[in-house]
Amino acid sequence: MPPDFKLFIKQGSSVGKPAELWLPIAFPANAIVRRGRAWTSVARLKPGVTLQQAQAEMNTIAGRLEKQYPDFNTGWGVNVVGLHDQFVGDIRRALLVLLGAVGFVLLIACANVANLLLARAAACQKEIAIRTALGARRWRIIRQLLTESVLLAGAGGAVGLLFAIWGMDLLLALTPQDLLGLKTISLDLRVLTFTLLVSLLTGMIFGLAPALQASRPDLNESLKEGGRSAASGAGSHRVRNLFVVTEVALALVLLIGSGLMIKSFLRLQAVSPGFDSESLLTVRLLLPSSKYGQDHQRIAFFRQLLQRLEILPGVRSVSAIDAIPFGGPGSATGFTIVGRPAPAPGEKPTLDVRVIDPNYFRTMNIPLIKGRNFTEREATEVSRVVIVNESLVRRYFPDEDPIGKRVTIEMSNQPVPSEIIGVVGDVKHVGLDTEPRAMSYWPHPELARSFMTLVIRTESDPLSLAASVQREVRAIDKDQPVADVRTMEQLLSDSMARARFSTLLLSIFAAVALILSAVGIYGVMSYSVSQRTHEIGIRMALGASRRDVLKLVVGQGIVMSLIGMAIGLAASFALTRLISSLLFGVSAADPMTFTVVSLLLIGIALLACYIPARRATKVDPMIALRYE
Repeated sequence: MPPDFKLFIKQGSSVGKPAELWLPIAFPANAIVRRGRAWTSVARLKPGVTLQQAQAEMNTIAGRLEKQYPDFNTGWGVNVVGLHDQFVGDIRRALLVLLGAVGFVLLIACANVANLLLARAAACQKEIAIRTALGARRWRIIRQLLTESVLLAGAGGAVGLLFAIWGMDLLLALTPQDLLGLKTISLDLRVLTFTLLVSLLTGMIFGLAPALQASRPDLNESLKEGGRSAASGAGSHRVRNLFVVTEVALALVLLIGSGLMIKSFLRLQAVSPGFDSESLLTVRLLLPSSKYGQDHQRIAFFRQLLQRLEILPGVRSVSAIDAIPFGGPGSATGFTIVGRPAPAPGEKPTLDVRVIDPNYFRTMNIPLIKGRNFTEREATEVSRVVIVNESLVRRYFPDEDPIGKRVTIEMSNQPVPSEIIGVVGDVKHVGLDTEPRAMSYWPHPELARSFMTLVIRTESDPLSLAASVQREVRAIDKDQPVADVRTMEQLLSDSMARARFSTLLLSIFAAVALILSAVGIYGVMSYSVSQRTHEIGIRMALGASRRDVLKLVVGQGIVMSLIGMAIGLAASFALTRLISSLLFGVSAADPMTFTVVSLLLIGIALLACYIPARRATKVDPMIALRYE
């Protein structure tokens, strides 16, 4: 396997990292029990076999197992997923949305370039008219103008490619670590070919309209001494106005999408994880079975280590848990409530299981709602006690006190009942955008894990204690490695990395689209003012005030902007449904976002129109009347 090989399993791994060492699976006879579902199978299909055929065959096998083991397999099946879908399934929609945003920005930029080409064609209208009068065919004129636009697009593509090469490291630095293994991407022949084709295609498509417009000059008007350019006629104005309307519409769609993503991300950040994440250091330990093969050896190691860490300067509290929130997958299993009828096959309730030290709730600032915490004796001896969370109580004990009730949690070959002694607040273990699951907490002796994550609340910077923690671990066992030293803030931040990345990129695209649209409006209005200088001079000579001229110019730009915004709003109502699965706590048709973004865009449009309009008000009528 290459050094960067990863098997993309959505649940991640118990250490949160890709495998570096591969060992054969060993299934001793005493380990083959019907109580665990912790494995994922990987298979290569035979030639000609489809996923649908494989799924049908696995459904048949699952049906046989359900009949053979009704207590364990009823309601459980097999989900056959292609590696490509496993690879991109979670982020396919986000990537498509970002690709669409890139396309919108490209269209806006091309519309701007097309407007510039129209303006240039207007400036060259007399030259084109002379060439036409001398016998140049229309196709030759079009070919010349298309050649110019394609060369311009090719040069732009080359510059963009250079920016892509220079910006690759920055993009990868912003990319979440688990996003498709993007740390290994590079520019190759396919990317270069795609860039070349897109550049040539956009140059031809968006250079065609100016070329067609310029290749049909009005010879009588164009060849008149001092005559106005035919390209400044109604047809040319309509094409330029159409481009501006398109730019505004596309920019509004991007801005609304970006606004929804930003609001969603802010809502996500405001969600409480159920604990205080500040000043928390997490350190993962895995004890080797060759040295710590017995339960009492593991329990003794972690108890001794926690006692040593508690007296370190700068440590407020210390504890341990087998699966830290946002740190990777944890255990889950079925359970039954003692005294209630046995559930039907396939209807047994499930809960998550965590193994903790008695100081865990205090260290994490998780509130104890009812009952009591584990005692020191329960932290060292098997006592058959358990603490549950509010979600479990709401679902399975809605109208009764859970304290003193007994539940049988199926985490051992011969599970025995445990007494509920306390209820704690809900904690989000998987993500801030997921609902808390039913959760149970066991003291370490109940399930003597060899892997635990230390949780240390500090007085100052948590990472400043990392070296001290490592020193204390080696003081107990000089061969014991310390892994995955991170703050809880880092874990929380990593859990939102994909949402942050998508929001950031979409916001950048929206900002670029806004700037390009403003430039486009400004360019069209400036060109319009320059073309109408003679007209403005006449109006002012006949008594028009500067305010009248200002209203005339600004009104023209605002009308185009409002038309574009109307189209953009209609498109946004339809297209924002595509990102609804990426939003948290925000409707895809959020009226506040639509209103604020529309006001922002109309404000930018006003500013883009005001600058050339203000210049138009300063036209000297005497100079304008002589303007050519």
